[in-house]
Amino acid sequence: MKTFIFDPIDSEALECARERIDVVEWTNKEIKNYSIAEAVIVRTFKMTKEVMDKMPKLKIIAKHGVGVDNIDLDYAKSRGIRVTNTPQANMNSVAELVIALALNCSRKVNLAQNMVEEGIEKNSPFELVGFELQNKTVGLIGLGRIGTLVGMKLKAAFNTKVLVYDPYTTESVCEKKGFIKYEHLHQVLKKSDIVSVSVPLTKDTENMISARELSFMKKSAILINTSRGKLINENDLYNALQHNKLFGAAIDAFAEEPVSKDHPLLTCNNFIGTPHNGANTKDALIRMGTEAVDEIVRLMNNEEALSKVI
Repeated sequence: MKTFIFDPIDSEALECARERIDVVEWTNKEIKNYSIAEAVIVRTFKMTKEVMDKMPKLKIIAKHGVGVDNIDLDYAKSRGIRVTNTPQANMNSVAELVIALALNCSRKVNLAQNMVEEGIEKNSPFELVGFELQNKTVGLIGLGRIGTLVGMKLKAAFNTKVLVYDPYTTESVCEKKGFIKYEHLHQVLKKSDIVSVSVPLTKDTENMISARELSFMKKSAILINTSRGKLINENDLYNALQHNKLFGAAIDAFAEEPVSKDHPLLTCNNFIGTPHNGANTKDALIRMGTEAVDEIVRLMNNEEALSKVI
């Protein structure tokens, strides 16, 4: 099956693709000849109606990753094009980044580095006083695969209490994991020392954390978003950090990407910004690439998709 790979993928995953399917790579001039594409693998490449209209033979869009907001799902469905993703391939890498950001924020690692580079007169300056994660309260906004893993890892490593806000999960599911479910978002925000957002971007979740929600949080709390931009109102977060209404915050997914070096949040010394780097590990990249290839091979063999979006 003629498969266009529009974005760079890991070398091991690419070798797997070359062995199993007929590949047109992102560096090949033939990549512009959309009309011959029967399958595509995309990371950030936008599969719009206009692009799909140039692909009359297209049968499957295999997303290398989880989020499918770069794919016109309604149009793909109307064309009968299968869309798949790789929801389990990157969850450990993203969960580990959440923990890394929590530790970085709580111990002011970036600020410490900056102060050392600028020159310090004494060790352990008061400006770098942080806090431990041990026995703290973690609030999970969203209990999907990544949210669950974040909670389990923090509970196991730091004996944290884990609170959950997720309208789509049940109290019994949370209890089995040792978590506590709350019905309202503000309840979790008020009680948590670390809040981690792990939800998809929809009309309902856009700006779900704005000035009102930030006002519920402790001044000693940390807010982390590693899922999608626009979930947090960045202007409101900037104002909260500037006025020390939060201890710190970290964002791996911005409203506009790639994030500008002139973004106001980057001027806050209690903020950490990373360039949508959650899944950017060798381990996750291999899994995402090979699993995307697997989905195309399954279609070739007339088998059901392992992770079908539509």
